[in-house]
Amino acid sequence: MKRVLQLVALLLIPFVVGNAAVPADGFSEVVDKISPSVVEISVLKKVAQSYNYDFNFDEDERPEDLRKYFKFWGLPDIPEVPEPTPVLGSGTGLIYDTKGLIVTNNHVVEDAEEITVKLSDGTEYTDVEVVGRDPETDLAVIRIKPKGTLASARFADSDAVKVGDWAIALGNPYNLEYTLTVGVVSAKGRNRVGIYGGPSFQDFIQTDAAINPGNSGGPLCNTNGEVIGINTAIRTAGLANSGIGFAIPSNMAKKIVTILIEKGKISRGYLGIFLEEADPDVLDAMGINQTGIFVTKVVPETPAEKAGLADGDFITSFAGEEVTSVEQFRWLVASTEPGTSVKMNFIRDGQNKQVNLKLAERPAPEEMTESGITPEKEPEETAEFVLGIKARNLTDSEKESYGVKSGVYVKEVKPASIASKAGVLTGDVILKVNKKTVSDVSELKRLKGDLEKADIILFQINRRGHTHFLTIRP
Repeated sequence: MKRVLQLVALLLIPFVVGNAAVPADGFSEVVDKISPSVVEISVLKKVAQSYNYDFNFDEDERPEDLRKYFKFWGLPDIPEVPEPTPVLGSGTGLIYDTKGLIVTNNHVVEDAEEITVKLSDGTEYTDVEVVGRDPETDLAVIRIKPKGTLASARFADSDAVKVGDWAIALGNPYNLEYTLTVGVVSAKGRNRVGIYGGPSFQDFIQTDAAINPGNSGGPLCNTNGEVIGINTAIRTAGLANSGIGFAIPSNMAKKIVTILIEKGKISRGYLGIFLEEADPDVLDAMGINQTGIFVTKVVPETPAEKAGLADGDFITSFAGEEVTSVEQFRWLVASTEPGTSVKMNFIRDGQNKQVNLKLAERPAPEEMTESGITPEKEPEETAEFVLGIKARNLTDSEKESYGVKSGVYVKEVKPASIASKAGVLTGDVILKVNKKTVSDVSELKRLKGDLEKADIILFQINRRGHTHFLTIRP
């Protein structure tokens, strides 16, 4: 009897994932709500073709210069460069407003020569305008001129989404129109997921709802038929779904889309610093009990340098928001309008500090380069091994190249030594050991006795112009 009652109870209690129960009629109501705002996008792109030979030519050689190679090897005359080949592609879009604005992925419409939008009622539009694109978040906005009022999608608050909530995808995988797949939110805040050519700024919602080629730009929904994300990518060894899909959170999408509609492009804030995540042992050795990230390099003539930031500073908050990771901080800065003045808190040498800085406009990624380091002939003076390190003094030009005022250059690191286990490498510049400045090799020698008795050793180094912290418990 007890077993029967348990079975009855299971039948009466709705199955719940996260905070949403399975709808009584399955997910048909979700389809009714979201499908009128989902569109199919077809594109025509021209892809350059090339011949592949078993030998290479210099890029600057003209075709007439190449003919001598073909003649020498008894090959036919070099063919004309083939014309770009038309390639058809497809994706999904989401009607953003009733007047014809549509959200999709940048990679769906990028470099498209022709775009066709097909509504859920079968109406097609070929007069399609690209309003704006943002490759760094993989979002784009296009516009059609509808014959009437369109049904637009409702966006939910993606911050309120929980792992385990239902996730419902609707799109056009493999040109199979209006295909519904169902899963759950597998994870949130996914970044650095290793997608080739993927967006620079990643804060993905991960889902096991099946996402395949053609789903790109379509909605990921909750059980209310509200959009929680824009489906963007899959993690797979091939093209087929492997249960790991990624969607741009709706809150990020709305912010980018609003700017694209207003301005047609995205201008991002820029500080001019390189960053590194904080290792717990390093924070312990430095006596820091806050979350934050380390500055490894300050780029000259940038807002960061003008505000007085320095290598090794530990950033704890930006514009009043606690800093928890490098990715989160990059997005905080990039999503702030250039020209905005913000307050930033950081720790330097155990002291809490605050600066006001004015953000510049972020340069194009290809323009953000670093100058190389070219040391001159090294000084003769060297130190004996200390903690497994043999070091020498820095030259004046090295100090300028590394952007440091003092330190010692690591010439050699003994295998299996304390320094080696901590991660010190040949070519590093040691700036401090256990918070004590190392200006030259004589200071490193004087620290030897104290370091050999220490419970924990903290190295502050400069590697290729970037400041890092390394620690080890001997």
